[in-house]
Amino acid sequence: MSLGFRLHKNQSSIASREESHFLYQKHALFYRTKRSLFLFKLVVVLLVLLVLVKLLYIKKNIIIMPRLPSNFVSKKKKKKNGSDDDDDEKKNTNSEDEEEDEDGGYTVVGEDVTDSSASEEEEEEEDAMMMAGGEGAQQKPTKTQQQKQLERPKVWRPPENSQEGASDEMEYDATAYDCLHAFSHEWPSLSFDILRDDMGDARSKFPHAFFMVSGTQADQASKNALSISRVGRLKKTGGGTKTSSRNNNNNREEKKKKKMNSNIDNNSDDSDEDDDSDEDDDSDSETDDFDASNPSKSGKPTLHVSSISHPGGINRVRLMPQNAAICATWSDSGHVLAWDISTAFRSLQNSVEDQKNQNVVNEKKMKIAPKKVHSKHKEEGYALDWSSVSAGRLASGDNTGSIHVWEPTDANVTDWNIDCGYADGHDGKSVEDIQWSPSEATVFASCGGDGGISVWDTRQKPKPAIRVKAAENCDINVMSWNRLANCMIATGLDDGGLKIWDLRHFDPKGKTNPKPVAQFTFHRGHVSSVDWSPFDSAMLLSAASDNTVCVWDLAVERDAEEEAQAMAENESNAEIPDDLPPQLMFVHQGITDPKEAKFHSQIPGLIVSTALDGFHAFKPFNVGPET
Repeated sequence: MSLGFRLHKNQSSIASREESHFLYQKHALFYRTKRSLFLFKLVVVLLVLLVLVKLLYIKKNIIIMPRLPSNFVSKKKKKKNGSDDDDDEKKNTNSEDEEEDEDGGYTVVGEDVTDSSASEEEEEEEDAMMMAGGEGAQQKPTKTQQQKQLERPKVWRPPENSQEGASDEMEYDATAYDCLHAFSHEWPSLSFDILRDDMGDARSKFPHAFFMVSGTQADQASKNALSISRVGRLKKTGGGTKTSSRNNNNNREEKKKKKMNSNIDNNSDDSDEDDDSDEDDDSDSETDDFDASNPSKSGKPTLHVSSISHPGGINRVRLMPQNAAICATWSDSGHVLAWDISTAFRSLQNSVEDQKNQNVVNEKKMKIAPKKVHSKHKEEGYALDWSSVSAGRLASGDNTGSIHVWEPTDANVTDWNIDCGYADGHDGKSVEDIQWSPSEATVFASCGGDGGISVWDTRQKPKPAIRVKAAENCDINVMSWNRLANCMIATGLDDGGLKIWDLRHFDPKGKTNPKPVAQFTFHRGHVSSVDWSPFDSAMLLSAASDNTVCVWDLAVERDAEEEAQAMAENESNAEIPDDLPPQLMFVHQGITDPKEAKFHSQIPGLIVSTALDGFHAFKPFNVGPET
């Protein structure tokens, strides 16, 4: 019995212990679950708070984030809504919308390149990155750093087919120009020349003024005219704070000072301002400082025109270097004409005095008979040039390959004897351009449709002294003889190529064909104009049908360290493609099919171009002296 009792007692103890253990486990599980839920809720609240803090941080940075300008790079222009308020236009004090005078004669061009706000996709990507990273998100790149990497502008290239980019609207960065103006006549001009004036050499202070002569291509022969124009009050429209690119050019400019003309004196601007007092007086109460936000208060540039009726369209215009009153024109009628434009020039000067407060003055066409009409060319042509060494000596070439040399009969250049015996230089193909030697009175060069360059000596006609095959299966459209380094000739090809030749490498016997000392293939349309700078023997200007005017500096070599430094100092600098020639200094766009471009011989850095949509006068910030 005692054994049975003990067994019963032990069994009861065991059951009690098992029940107690089960209750303990139940209560422990309950408390663990409750604690876990509390911790989970706490973590959720903390995460929500962290996300809110991060969102506020991102929003704040997006609001205050500075946008980077796209400097020195042309971009596709976004079409503006015509209903934009004037207040919105005034927010950008460095912008100037295109304005046209009521008479349609003059247009001031200029608009600052500004970047748009960040896209929604970029902001969503940024938000996702910040939320997913937790505490580590603080180590991610900021918006500004991303802009340096993702928003650095690209160098815009003309399309392979020039026709594809003909309708592109462009916008420009005002800091890339010291000035940019546009003006137009009633009809487009294929050719123009700049008159040498008495307002001073090497003038650099704004405002600028200059004289030019141009010929029209009207829809009817009777409407054509030889126009003598005075463009005045060209004020500073851009420039502003120069970037490190200007500073990077200083060393290069110092090295090339020795190549400059000895008579160039930048201090001569004082006399220029005195001589150009008419221009300054025109402004009256208008400020001398250009206000891009309100151009009407700054005073628009002025354009005064005096014209002479011309028989037929004008293919090319050239002024005699020794006497700018004598002008030669190539007519599409097949005639070459010599003019005395002194009467029209005096009329223009009187017009400037009488109507100086008007922006555009178009005079009636004057009936003036030409000094000489030469009609012995078999077809029309474009090649035309005066000798800068022998006054009154002229050469003209036509599309049949014939070259005629004009020899003045007296010192006053009242008439000419014309030699038509130069006809064997381009195998019967067209003579596209002619350039007289800047140092030899009897030597000139021609280029043509045969892809060749011929150097002539009037003492050794009728064949050229030297013939060079300069292009294969391609016309050489234009050429320019360097007046500061007279052994150098630049040529522009129909396929868009530019080639620089050293005459010292030409073989008079013709046994070997020389190679160009430099060549560039940047243009994507036929080259229509080349011109050496009158102030820098290494600087070249080119224009092409890809709607660009380019400035080249042959003395420049690529410096990787300098490029990296410029990129680091200014995030808005564009990345330079490997195939972009380092000699390319500037690309001017926003024009339609440019025909001619020239450096001004008395205003360093000023470039004038003509295109189907009118004239541009502009000064790149990195060409010529700092203003």
